[in-house]
Order: sequence, then structure tokens, then C-alpha cells
Amino acid sequence: MARKPAAVRRRDLVEAGLRVIAREGMHGASVRAIVAEAGVPLATFHYVFSSRDEMIGEAYAFVALRPEENTMAAMPEGATLDDAIRAIFTLWFERFLEHPEYELAIMEIMAYCSRTPSLAHLPGEVQERYLEAVTDAVEGLREHFGASAAMPARDAAALVLHLTDGLTYCWLRTHDTEASHRFIEAAVPLVRRTIDDRS
Repeated sequence: MARKPAAVRRRDLVEAGLRVIAREGMHGASVRAIVAEAGVPLATFHYVFSSRDEMIGEAYAFVALRPEENTMAAMPEGATLDDAIRAIFTLWFERFLEHPEYELAIMEIMAYCSRTPSLAHLPGEVQERYLEAVTDAVEGLREHFGASAAMPARDAAALVLHLTDGLTYCWLRTHDTEASHRFIEAAVPLVRRTIDDRS
């Protein structure tokens, strides 16, 4: 049987760690619990990570900054700006629904980072990189549609992140997917006005 590359082993352990954290909290996420979840020997963990905290940091980045498809590819043919915003929100929400437990794990990890000096910088760094990614998406929409900037792209991106965070937390409390889709529909004109002040 071929051995898995180290990068694949890291991802397997990160995903196992996220499942354990979501299910049992940080207090239950020992290295032994994580390797048991992943179905690998303890030595495998120490081969790819120097410590549990290194894995925690990578798990945070994995959820918040995992590579995304080109958001413009989510637009239907002949889409209006509203159509594009709706399609991008819907794509993001569908990806969230694939692993909502990861968001529970992230809440645990954020609290842990705030109490761990060596990781205290991580939430701010991740948020900054997330803001940069959404800012790029806003600028891409403006360029594609020839939109007039209603506000700085970074400010529009910050609004989008507030909306997605609120949607995430509400869904985790209620599991009401229909209400979430109604929220997305209501958010479309608000986001449109931050991207194009002519509309």
C-alpha cells in the first residue's frame, strides 16, 4: 500500500482534529484522541506536526482560508449584479453546510487562541487574510460589471463578513436552512448598494 504524502496526512489529521473539537471541545482534543479519530498511529502525528498547537493553528486556517473556486465562476450566464451576489452567497452557504461542525470547532479554537499567548495573533491574521480575499471578490465584481464604487472595497468586504458571520451563527442555533436562504435574498440589495451606488 502506497504511503500518503505528508501534506495529505496533515490534512487528514486537521480534519480529524476539527471533528473531535466540534464534538468534545478543546478539552477533549488530545493528540491521542485526534489520532484515534484519524485512525493513524501516534507517531504519525509527531511526524507531521511539532505540537498540538501547530495543528490547531493549521486547523483554524484550513476552515477560514481553504482554497476556493473562482467566485466569478458561480455566476449564471448573462447574470446581473444581483444574480452574481446571490450566486456567490449561495455557493458560500452550500460549502458551509457541507461541514457546519467545522464552524463549531472554530469557535472553540478562537477561544483557545485568546487564552494562549503563542496563538493569540492567529484570529487577527486570519481575519485580515479573509478580508483581503473578500475585498478582491468585491473589486472583481466592480470590474466585471463596470460598477461605481459606493464605498471602499475593504469596507464593503467587512460588511459581507458581518453578514456571513451572522448567518453562520443563526444557522448553528436554529438549523433553519429556509430562513437562511431568505436572509441571503434580503442581503442581496444591501450588498449591491455597497458595490455599485448607481443601483
